[in-house]
Amino acid sequence: MLKKLKSLKGKFHYDDSEMPFLEHLEDFRKMAIRTVIVLVVGVGLCLPFADHLIAILRAPAEPYIEKNAKEVLRGASMQLLIPAESLTDAAVIAGADGTNYYNVTAELTVPASGKSKQGVIRLQFSEPAAAIKMWLTVSFFGGLLLSLPALVFIIGSFIMPGVRDVERKVIGRISIFSGGLFLAGIAMGYKITLPLALGLMLKIGGSLGGESIWFYNKYIAFALQLLLGFGIAFQLPVVILIMGKMGLVNSTQLREKRRHVIVGLLILAMVLTPPDIMTQMLMAAPLILLYEFCIWFLHFSGNRAVPVEKEEPEDESTPDENEPTSDEPKVDGEVEEKNLNEE
Repeated sequence: MLKKLKSLKGKFHYDDSEMPFLEHLEDFRKMAIRTVIVLVVGVGLCLPFADHLIAILRAPAEPYIEKNAKEVLRGASMQLLIPAESLTDAAVIAGADGTNYYNVTAELTVPASGKSKQGVIRLQFSEPAAAIKMWLTVSFFGGLLLSLPALVFIIGSFIMPGVRDVERKVIGRISIFSGGLFLAGIAMGYKITLPLALGLMLKIGGSLGGESIWFYNKYIAFALQLLLGFGIAFQLPVVILIMGKMGLVNSTQLREKRRHVIVGLLILAMVLTPPDIMTQMLMAAPLILLYEFCIWFLHFSGNRAVPVEKEEPEDESTPDENEPTSDEPKVDGEVEEKNLNEE
């Protein structure tokens, strides 16, 4: 077992030997085939659990989803009102099993839950194949997340032999930092942004007097887009810090371009999130804070300003324009002084 682990680890060691182009192409082909196989296996493993993944995505909207009649009656305290005059011997009938029952008309009262139709969501399917499409979509993203470690290993075994040890350490640190930010973005989108966005949309819809009837697959796509958008957007500090370490930007430049960057982050939030102002602002706010973090990180790490190039000193041998040269004619005073000396 240890020998196998060492042999796998050896695939990541730096190899400076030259390889023909066709061999590189063959290695790339093998890497692509293995990537597809691993992804298909991950999706296949997630298919039986797609309903659980859908339930996880539904959880933020669960307080607003309208329940069916069985769920309402099962969890509510009911009151059965039977008129006294109907409980007579004439109302007694015999059941198929020989048990006697009262055949009467009763009024069933279920206490109101306190929610109006304007504050609940009714999830519907827009077409016959919508459920299957939603099932496959959720399984694909779940399989991608499940197979991500294997995908990183396969792609890394193709790239890392051409990367030196120093660069490999930097890539490892960046990968850990990037992965942590990606998970933090997804967690923030799931725990904070998605519930707040749903509540705001329902509140606005209720104030306009409308009933929220949503397509089930549209809601799942909305949730996936929001979570994926937050994960990608939280990679902004990684890009800025890499550029800072390469000397392309510094804290002073970032501070001077703050207003332009804020406008750009608002546009980025508009592109990565569904068309909802509340969701866009909830994404833009943490991105602006992360941008400020990058400014101070570069400042305290010493990357504050680009060094100003010193101007070359003037050559002392260059004659002054005001001083006359040997080629210039002499003035009259100098000619008279020369004649007096000759006398």
